[in-house]
Amino acid sequence: MREKKDERRLCATWMGVAGFLISDGCDSFYIDPFVSRYSIFRVLAGLPLPPRIELVRRWIGLTGGASAKAVVVSHSHFDHALDAPFFAGETGAVLVGSESTASIGLGAGLGEGSIKRVRPGDTHDIGDFRVRFVKSVHGFGLFGRTPYPGSIDRPLAPPAPAAAYRLGEVFSLVIEHPLGVIIHHGSAGRAAEVFYGVRADMLLLCVAGRGNTAGYLEQTAAACGAKTVVPMHFDNFFRPLEARMKHIPFLGMEEFVKTAAKVLPDAVVAIPEPGRALFV
Repeated sequence: MREKKDERRLCATWMGVAGFLISDGCDSFYIDPFVSRYSIFRVLAGLPLPPRIELVRRWIGLTGGASAKAVVVSHSHFDHALDAPFFAGETGAVLVGSESTASIGLGAGLGEGSIKRVRPGDTHDIGDFRVRFVKSVHGFGLFGRTPYPGSIDRPLAPPAPAAAYRLGEVFSLVIEHPLGVIIHHGSAGRAAEVFYGVRADMLLLCVAGRGNTAGYLEQTAAACGAKTVVPMHFDNFFRPLEARMKHIPFLGMEEFVKTAAKVLPDAVVAIPEPGRALFV
């Protein structure tokens, strides 16, 4: 039996990097789940990155996502998309993303019936959720360059090196629900159209590669009037998710929090912890 709507609450459960399970207590879906995680040596050396199915299953259990209806991918870099088809396969969910994401799904063994391709402006409904795919851009990479540009134009069979996971289309996700609006901004690019005319209750905000913090917050959290800002993509994802949390070197998380308090005096900045639900 479905819960009464007035008994449900929206929540977002973090899984490291930009990964979340979004739920209203009845329906749920994953965004950018990445739990396999590899050493920086393995990534920079160009070694193949085998998906760790045991960790995928473990985190489906920890997040309560066994009945997830979709796995949504914001862009196709390995730290956003590598595990996505395996979360879809284990839960029976549909993989939703760009043509590049579809190539990852096909290479991992998903059939066409388990994949939905989307373009900017498209929507995908999941129960009472409507996910709108807004064209976005990637944040600053090393030396100001976007890592692994381009698209994935044929099925990508794992294991493959990080460089094989090309960027593809970049989406920000506007998640609308009768109980509130959540925005997932999976990469810290400046894309004003993402936030134009949108009012968000919760903003899941990438902080890696953000550049000037005050300007970034003004164009994102302040622009959409976010009541709660949840920073993400701050953890050192070259370490196991179960290990003691460490930040990406030189990320400046303390500076981000202090600047957010000045730029967003009426908002709450909620630092997520892996496996803990944050409620809208």
